[in-house]
Amino acid sequence: MKIVRRYLYIWSILSKKSFFVHLTRKLGFFVFLTGKILRFIFFILFLFFILKKTNGIGSYSKDQAILFFVVFNLISSLSQMFFRNVYTFRQSVVSGNFDLILSKPISPLFRVIFGGFDFIDLVTIPPLILALFYAARPLSPDFYQVILFVLLLLNGLFISFSLHTIIVSLSIITLEIDQMVMIYRDLETMARFPLEVYGKKVASFLTFFIPLGIMIAFPAKALMGLLSPRFIVVSVLFGFVFFFISIKFWNFALTKYTSASS
Repeated sequence: MKIVRRYLYIWSILSKKSFFVHLTRKLGFFVFLTGKILRFIFFILFLFFILKKTNGIGSYSKDQAILFFVVFNLISSLSQMFFRNVYTFRQSVVSGNFDLILSKPISPLFRVIFGGFDFIDLVTIPPLILALFYAARPLSPDFYQVILFVLLLLNGLFISFSLHTIIVSLSIITLEIDQMVMIYRDLETMARFPLEVYGKKVASFLTFFIPLGIMIAFPAKALMGLLSPRFIVVSVLFGFVFFFISIKFWNFALTKYTSASS
């Protein structure tokens, strides 16, 4: 518990620093905030127009399709809010600031992943939670389904952390992170639809190789009562295994890092 409190304290300091950095760039802060709000409005309009004249997507009803969209946006926004520092990590490697991070008596992975909490994304979370309640209400989930949803939502964020760990690890080896982040974001947007619409092969690829299905689709299915206990256990175990693999890959990437001072 002492270590947890220590890292929570460090995270709070880093978050305050990130907030004040945003405030010093008032124009950029305003433009980025406006973009987030417009993105959320376009998301609502997209839902309205795409489902206005259809009864659903694939084998899913309109209400179920809406829930997929909302869960996708909620997990995506939470991931960006907590892991925003990943998007600027390349500059730390190129400039040599990563040497300083490695010299500190805290986990460099913690500093790299959680070093830039995005307060702008925080603006979109309350509306998304309200949208989740609105989308789930017609499906009448019971208490058990809600508990499973929360569990798999946390598991999804766990997997998202692992994916971002793999991205920063690859950026240490290749010095390319912008393209990898964009590829990840493009693949992630595919999960806003039920994966079954892409066919069995693509759905399996996005579920177990790049586990976006476990990360996004499984929480939504659990809230609908469509996920069997076997898949719930498999998804949680997969989250831990994927986390273990990402940490191993991070440690391997550190052995390939060439210090800017060397």
